[in-house]
Amino acid sequence: MPDDYNHVTRRTVLGAAGVGGASALAGCLGGDDDEEYVRPIEIESFPVEEYESSLNVWNWYTDWVDWHIEPFQESYEGVEDINTQAYSGPSEWYSRLEAGNDEIDNICATNEWVVRSMENDYLEPLPVERMEAWEVLSDLARSDAEEHFSQDGETYAIPESIVMQPSLTYNTDYFDEPPDSWSILWDEDLEGMMFMEDWAEVSCRVAALYTGQDPNDPDDFEEIEEVLMQQRDLNVTYWDEFSSAMEMFIDEEVMVGPLRDGRTWMARFLNDAPIDYAVPDEGMMYTYDNFVIPEGAPNPRTSAAWIDHGGQISSRIRLFSEMGYVPPIENLESELTDVVSEEEAAFADWLDPDELIFIEPLDEETLDRYDEIWTTVVAG
Repeated sequence: MPDDYNHVTRRTVLGAAGVGGASALAGCLGGDDDEEYVRPIEIESFPVEEYESSLNVWNWYTDWVDWHIEPFQESYEGVEDINTQAYSGPSEWYSRLEAGNDEIDNICATNEWVVRSMENDYLEPLPVERMEAWEVLSDLARSDAEEHFSQDGETYAIPESIVMQPSLTYNTDYFDEPPDSWSILWDEDLEGMMFMEDWAEVSCRVAALYTGQDPNDPDDFEEIEEVLMQQRDLNVTYWDEFSSAMEMFIDEEVMVGPLRDGRTWMARFLNDAPIDYAVPDEGMMYTYDNFVIPEGAPNPRTSAAWIDHGGQISSRIRLFSEMGYVPPIENLESELTDVVSEEEAAFADWLDPDELIFIEPLDEETLDRYDEIWTTVVAG
């Protein structure tokens, strides 16, 4: 999900997997070093007719990846060596791209890292107009990708999921009604019942909304620092790991605070925690996790096939049913209710364009100022 957290998120290491498929497509190339390199943009149709026998995936939706390997191999017989890798922050894979990638085939990347990689020519453009993974996207997701993940007429990322960054999560037993503003995190009556995320870009953006500023382009950094200092002693902690933050809600150590919608879903539907998210009057910030293929990918056709297969509606719905992250597709409600309960489907009903604020990559000045503010706040 987000930028370089300086902490481990929900990623865990997955080992190599290899399950024989049942229905082969046209042909597996077997990784011949003399085989002509074919860029993903040159693939003429999907399903891919010729593809490599290996795949190296960096994707932090580990439960979904675990599930997706088998149906992918059933469709693409001969892809026997699928390796998936965990990482503690996006800069880990980005540094490999900087050094000249010859290992990673496919990455799950957030907005700002897609843009950074794209602008430095570290990503391959995708043949989106020929891909089902692109065709099923909602108008919002497609327009965001065209605006932010494209250059020179080519698109470099396909949204995999749309994510609240952060969700305003609260205990439904404690609150009679959902909080209607980020200002709840400055309510002195809730001292010792809340936390904030130990990540400058999230917490400073929340403070920007609280003070009536544009979180992507604030005009009063001093006010942001001032209110975060005021809020500091209300917190139980500044959390830096998603599963621990979720457990604090499950154990009712906190009643309200920023989390993510997927973690809120897991706590509620997998752990029976009395929690939900609220949509603040100031707006809900959102980002995407995106499928991308890095330049130098050793298995580019198989990587493109992975994206298109994983981006089909059934695969996207599985991501929601496994981990609670919303697929950015058309007819979302009807697609979900065919698979999950009405209550779970209703959980995904937060995509009102009038309430959404796209998390844009920050310019260097804003990023530096947010980092400076957060360092001061955490130091006290």
